Amino acid sequence: MPEAARKKLMKTAQPWIAYGAMILAVIAAYEWIRSFGDRLVAPPPRTAELFGSAAVHGEINELLHVLLALVLVIATARALGTLFRLIHQPAVVGEIIAGILLGPSLLGRVAPTASAYLLPHAIGPYLNILAQIGVILYMFLVGLELDPALMRKRGHSTIAISHASILAPFLLGGILALFLYPRLSSSDVPFTVFSLFVGVSMSVTAFPVLARILTDRNIHRSRMGAIALTCAAADDVTAWCLLAFVVGVAESRTTGALSTFVLALSYIAIMAFVVRPAMARMSLVYGNRGRLTQGVMATIFVTLLLSSFATEFIGIHAVFGAFALGAIIPHDSGLARDLTDRLEDVVIVLLLPAFFAFTGLRTQIGLVSGFEAGMICVLITLVASFGKFGGSLVAARLTGLGWRDSSALGVLMNTRGLMELIVLNIGLELRVISPELFAMLVLMALVTTFATTPVLHLIMRGAREDEEPAFQQAARPALVGAERRAVLVPVSNPEGVPDLVELALAATAHDAPPPRVLALVRIPPGGVRSGLREVEQRVPPRSPALSAALDLVWAKGAVITPQAVWTADPAADIIKAASEPTISWVLLGSHRSAFGSDFKGGVVREVLDRALKLPVHVAIVVHGSDRPYERVFAVIDNSPSGRAVLELAIRVADRRRCSLHVLLAPDRSGEAEPQLLEMIREAARGVARRLHVDVLSEISAEQLVRQAPSGLVIVGSRLADRIDLAPEAFTDDQRTLVVVQGRLVEELKTAAPEPERQAQS
Repeated sequence: MPEAARKKLMKTAQPWIAYGAMILAVIAAYEWIRSFGDRLVAPPPRTAELFGSAAVHGEINELLHVLLALVLVIATARALGTLFRLIHQPAVVGEIIAGILLGPSLLGRVAPTASAYLLPHAIGPYLNILAQIGVILYMFLVGLELDPALMRKRGHSTIAISHASILAPFLLGGILALFLYPRLSSSDVPFTVFSLFVGVSMSVTAFPVLARILTDRNIHRSRMGAIALTCAAADDVTAWCLLAFVVGVAESRTTGALSTFVLALSYIAIMAFVVRPAMARMSLVYGNRGRLTQGVMATIFVTLLLSSFATEFIGIHAVFGAFALGAIIPHDSGLARDLTDRLEDVVIVLLLPAFFAFTGLRTQIGLVSGFEAGMICVLITLVASFGKFGGSLVAARLTGLGWRDSSALGVLMNTRGLMELIVLNIGLELRVISPELFAMLVLMALVTTFATTPVLHLIMRGAREDEEPAFQQAARPALVGAERRAVLVPVSNPEGVPDLVELALAATAHDAPPPRVLALVRIPPGGVRSGLREVEQRVPPRSPALSAALDLVWAKGAVITPQAVWTADPAADIIKAASEPTISWVLLGSHRSAFGSDFKGGVVREVLDRALKLPVHVAIVVHGSDRPYERVFAVIDNSPSGRAVLELAIRVADRRRCSLHVLLAPDRSGEAEPQLLEMIREAARGVARRLHVDVLSEISAEQLVRQAPSGLVIVGSRLADRIDLAPEAFTDDQRTLVVVQGRLVEELKTAAPEPERQAQS
């Protein structure tokens, strides 16, 4: 063999040799651990703890108590989830804590009578069934969200990192099992099953939570973010395969290892060669029809139930079947997206709280009492964290990542969340782990998930964020004249679209580009969704607001430039679009507050503040009217906003061929400023006889209503603040009120040579 070919072959084979050596080393190390563990003796079996609170004596209405329990659990879970989201923590942490607080750990201790009534022992089986259904559907959605392409797009080294982040904690979990087995297990549980399960519980990573943290911080496209997503995806698949293996080993004690193995292979073959092509064809059927019909939904649900039934029958738990079906449905298909849209809210809001309650009732923090138990709990948390963090850190450094990114990757991989709870509940159901160890592992899952965000922030502090650079006037291309630039109309709520589009069309000059209607669709909040499909625009957003705008211009025979984008920060995306050199005006709908009269709240105020650095005018439609623009009233003063008001009024009056009424706002002395009169003379050249000039005799909202009885009323933002203009003053349908903030940055003159333009900026 030629020397060059031999070197190339060796270079290609080296990662595979290293990877195989790592696997063999872990297997050998685990066999060594198992040889010691098999000699250990655990305490005799103990009576299982009573489910939930003390049993309520006498007959009870199970349906009544189940409904009451769901009300309590949903309300508490949503409240704590929202609270934790406000402090930049995953909502699932608060929801898990809500379930624990309602169990014997808190409510059962401080109010045992109330606990016995609200969550009696008799409703345990019913909550369990709801919880199991919720978990099955949740794992199906997790499979839908998982992108297999993440693993196909990355190199062998990245996959090796992901498996190192599993194998290191798995091996440490096996070593930890040597210490835990004589203390927290029982003699009826084989050490092999116990150690395998502890190893798996150390290896879990919550892909949805990790992906959401990355997308929220906008670092999912960085090299570290891409590796983290790949590792989390591979972890999900590998961990669930490991769990299926462990459950199969545990169940094979009664059914036989050979039959479990044969049935599992048959299931995998059917899913790969029968169900997967069928799901691909189902996606095509969905694409042809453009919607998710009841027939398609029924087919999906029947397949889901059969897949879960098959894995439960084999002995590898129903959740594996649900996850496997979700994973083989094409990730970026409209079918996957619609299924997530239909199911996510019901699963997250209604069914999963039953799982949290069920878990909370099984979690008895009181069992972790005393110095020894506390130290064991701390040891479990340290081993779990060190295994995930250390394995990911070392592997990432060996592949060339810097210390900061490698450390961030290790922290991210330590996120466990709801996935860990599902694993732990399976172990408790199989009696592989005791209630004491279950409580300790639940606390470990909470601590590691809670610590992810603050520790990641600490590590990444000072690192350059992947944000758009701030608008720089000098870097802006040569501006065309304002009359030949477009009006930007950001929309999100269909309710105010007609007013905005109507004014945008009226304010567009005859030779200017059509209005650009930008529909902003918020990225769905974190639940199952990672946000990857949305932020990378692999799935286009659906916007009722944009549909309303298109319907309106179609009926009028007009033209707009439509665009719909996903957004996590509407104000930032509006400013980004407004920074383009083709935009001269931004037209916004007002803030609609349930309480108070501040029409500049929320996104509107942020856009106004940030637009001061841009050479664009911003107009806010505060109150709309269905009446056509028969008259335009421009209330002007000598300010950038006043000049912008007159510019907009002239545009509308010229386009609609209607009369223009200019109301001069005098200064404090009551005299009209000379600059205002000069502005009027310039306006007269455009609208000629249709121009009417008057003086606003009193600077007040009441006087403005009297002198502008109907039509389009445009006021500058400085003047609106001066007269304390409130939307309540325009409660009838006679007027459309618009408040304008003029640009503070001077326009660059198109005719100026390049050096002069740069000097001006």
